[in-house]
Amino acid sequence: MATNITIKELAQMAQTSTATVSRVLSNKPGVTEDKRRRILQIAERVGYSPNRIAKNLSLKKSHVFGFIAADIRNLAYVEFFHRIQSLAREIGYQFHIADSEQDVEKERANINLMREHRAEGLIVFPVHDWHTGSDFDHFLQLKLQRYPFVLIGRADGYGFDSVVSEEVPTAMELTHHLLELGHRRIGFLGAEDENRCIAERMEGTRAALAEAGLELRPEDMVPLRDSWQEEFKAVLARPDRPTAFVCVNDVWAMMAYRPLHEMGLQIPRDVSLVSFGDNLWSQHLVPSLTTSVERTAEIAEAAMAVLLRRLDDPGAPPVRESIDQDIRLRESTAPPPSG
Repeated sequence: MATNITIKELAQMAQTSTATVSRVLSNKPGVTEDKRRRILQIAERVGYSPNRIAKNLSLKKSHVFGFIAADIRNLAYVEFFHRIQSLAREIGYQFHIADSEQDVEKERANINLMREHRAEGLIVFPVHDWHTGSDFDHFLQLKLQRYPFVLIGRADGYGFDSVVSEEVPTAMELTHHLLELGHRRIGFLGAEDENRCIAERMEGTRAALAEAGLELRPEDMVPLRDSWQEEFKAVLARPDRPTAFVCVNDVWAMMAYRPLHEMGLQIPRDVSLVSFGDNLWSQHLVPSLTTSVERTAEIAEAAMAVLLRRLDDPGAPPVRESIDQDIRLRESTAPPPSG
């Protein structure tokens, strides 16, 4: 669209006065929310942005938030963004989005860029969840400056606002399900210590087994690396192989179907599988996959509520919201083979 629209032409398009349009563009009171939203939508549509930089510098509010994903290839982040974008529109805001590509330096750069573009606050999936060795210095700086942000992940001990989807209790519940079916030797597919979510899923699996007087044995754990198929088949070839596996996520569970088939093992007759994520295809597999699902809508609503609370009261105590996951019991689990 043309970018040389005048304020008079914009007023004609909005069927209002130039004074009203001026008040809206200057973020001044005295205009109804419906009319304000309509004028801003028309201005956005026609590309009207006179002296945008000067205007942003003069206004305290930009009606923009920033969303920074640790790795946008993760479809869960895309679904989450869709949710918070809808919530933001309801209050006259919009989100700008950035991808840190699992790189903490890019995460820092994204934060700086969002602030340069006058984002009033941030919702961030931190790189730290993917690489727990990375630091939180840039978030500590934001906290000291009382800049509003919410982490979707765990950052215990730092006093950050955060919303966490609980992994340990979810892994325990899935493992308890296998134990109740009679499984006593349970393995883990996709083991890794550096990723926070994976580490917590392993922790929950271990905790549930410990409650039953059992353990997650090192020889029953298949690491998250390129050679995993060969290592997985080696575990399956043992006479004392696990009769069930907790898989790190639905993608890895689905990838396990082929090596199990190649080893002549059937799911769940010979080996049961449980997983995390409720991928789009999980319920359409044969057999369908027993898995967990995050309450994305609830996480998004909590994150927005925490961010808005921080905007209203920069000095308030930190908030940490914990959201449980739901279990989807399907066809990939059954009692272990007799004998």
